[in-house]
Amino acid sequence: MSSVFPDELTPITGESLFYNRDLSMSGVSAGVALDGVTFVPSYGSKVSFSANNHSYQTDNSFYNLIPLSANSLTAKFDMKYVMSEGDAQSLVAFIESNSGVQQFALRTDQNIYKNVSGVCAQYAVNHINTDHYEVAASIDVLEAPTLFNWSGMNFVSGVSTLFKTGVEYEKYDVVFTGDHSSNKFNCFFYSTEDQEESSAQTSPTGDDSKWSQKFFFEPDAGLQHTVDLKVNEINFKNSHKLRLKLQDNIATIPLNYKFSSITTKQLKAMLHFLENKGGYRRFEHQIPSLYNRPKVYYCPQWSHTFKYHNTHDLDVTLIEDPMGVIPTGS
Repeated sequence: MSSVFPDELTPITGESLFYNRDLSMSGVSAGVALDGVTFVPSYGSKVSFSANNHSYQTDNSFYNLIPLSANSLTAKFDMKYVMSEGDAQSLVAFIESNSGVQQFALRTDQNIYKNVSGVCAQYAVNHINTDHYEVAASIDVLEAPTLFNWSGMNFVSGVSTLFKTGVEYEKYDVVFTGDHSSNKFNCFFYSTEDQEESSAQTSPTGDDSKWSQKFFFEPDAGLQHTVDLKVNEINFKNSHKLRLKLQDNIATIPLNYKFSSITTKQLKAMLHFLENKGGYRRFEHQIPSLYNRPKVYYCPQWSHTFKYHNTHDLDVTLIEDPMGVIPTGS
């Protein structure tokens, strides 16, 4: 069939304007895969975690929270790659060849994350200047059964070690105990300060311990949050209103923390803590300003941005559980 377009619309390559729009690259091999050639992500890349939970609320704002599935904790890797035109073409050709449905291995900073597999449903290209491109690829990790991994390390690369006495530890070190008789998920402890060998404890537990299972990490100064007092409102004629307090726990405090320019060591400890909680397990936290009462929270989502070498940003969302109880089986 001859083309219905005039000759002046024919591409200078001589290709027909009729081709499969699944692939926009011509004459470029898609064999350069993310798991075959190491394209190093650029600073500004971001990893976001989100938990898919089912919850139902009862009187007094109490609620039950359970994960929807074994893969309820999902991750999105928004990677940025600064590269030459040839590498950019190869990367785009590889992404298109997987059609947004086929999983492939993704290599990230192995000092922080394990290699994972995901699908890329979106990419963007920024032509910076001659032979200088930035390709941004959004990669969803669909299968990561955190609920079956007691170490909480489907994503985070090796963090924890077995606790030993007479060992010097640094702040943000992560250890686990050998006692798994009750719940393996609860055997991790996080160092709250540097510990010299001479003062090292025989156990990470105890009231005077320098280890913690609480969310003790200090966010940026300038914390801002809004508390909505949950009351019932009745509207009468003439714009009169009656507000009634019909339940307890009307003033729960949601928190959106930002941790700016933290070290890789602190980042990995926090990522391990949050992943170990799976997006639904509760933990104790003391708000570091104004309030003087400990509270119980869970963290349904958090995101990490690679800033530059050994410097990272972490955004964390905490939701208060007004029951104030950490379930023993969580």
